[in-house]
Amino acid sequence: MINFYRKTFLLALLLCFATGFSYAGDPYKRINSDKINPVKTEAEKLMKKRNALFSLDADIKLGVGISNTNFELNKPDSTGQLTTTSSKVGPSIGAVLSLNFFGYGFTTGFIYGNKGFESGTGNKTNLNYFNIPLLLYFDFNVGQKVRVEGNLGPYFGLLMSQDENTLYKAKNFDFGLTGELQFAYMFNKYMGVLLGGNYEYGGLNNLSNNELVKKMTTSTINIYTGLKFEL
Repeated sequence: MINFYRKTFLLALLLCFATGFSYAGDPYKRINSDKINPVKTEAEKLMKKRNALFSLDADIKLGVGISNTNFELNKPDSTGQLTTTSSKVGPSIGAVLSLNFFGYGFTTGFIYGNKGFESGTGNKTNLNYFNIPLLLYFDFNVGQKVRVEGNLGPYFGLLMSQDENTLYKAKNFDFGLTGELQFAYMFNKYMGVLLGGNYEYGGLNNLSNNELVKKMTTSTINIYTGLKFEL
C-alpha cells in the first residue's frame, strides 16, 4: 500500500515538473498568447491598420496677417491715393479639417481675414473676407512629438464687409492661391500646439469693382499659433 502511494506521489510530481518545464521553455509564449482573447487582438490590429491609413485632424488657428494691395489703373491717379500704398496689419482666425490618407490628403475649413491698404493720402481701407480653402495636404513626423504639415491649393473668399467711404470698391468674391507650412508639437496622441504661416495671393478674378482701377490683387502673409486635435 505504501509503495502504491509512493508511486502515485512520484508520478504526480513528474507531471507537474514536465508541465512547468514545457511552458517555461515555450518560445511561442503560449501562456500569454494573443489566442487567449482573439476578439480583442483582432480589434487592436484593425485599429492600428486604420490609424496607419487614415486620420482626421481639426486645427484652431489665431494669428496676424500683413496684407498688400496692388493696383493697375486705367488712367493716371491725380489724387495720389493709389500711386503709393502701404501694408495693412489685421487679425486672422480660422478652423480647418485635414483628412489624411498615407501622409497625403485634403484640407478645408473657414478662415476669417482682414485685408486692405493704406493709401498715399493716409486713408485706410478695410476688406474683411471669409475664406474657404480647398487644399492638398501632406505631413511627416520628426521624432515622436513633432509633426511637419503643409498645404497648397486654391481658396474662395466671400467679402463680409468693406469701408463704405472708400472710393475703390472690391468685388464680393475673391479667388486666389495659398501655400502653408506649420509645425505641431503633440502633447499626446490627441492634442498638440501649432506654429505656422501661410502666403495668399488673391484677386486672380480681379477684385476691382471700380472703373478707375483696371486690376486689383492682394498678397498676404499670415503668422499664427493654435491647437491641433486628432479625431
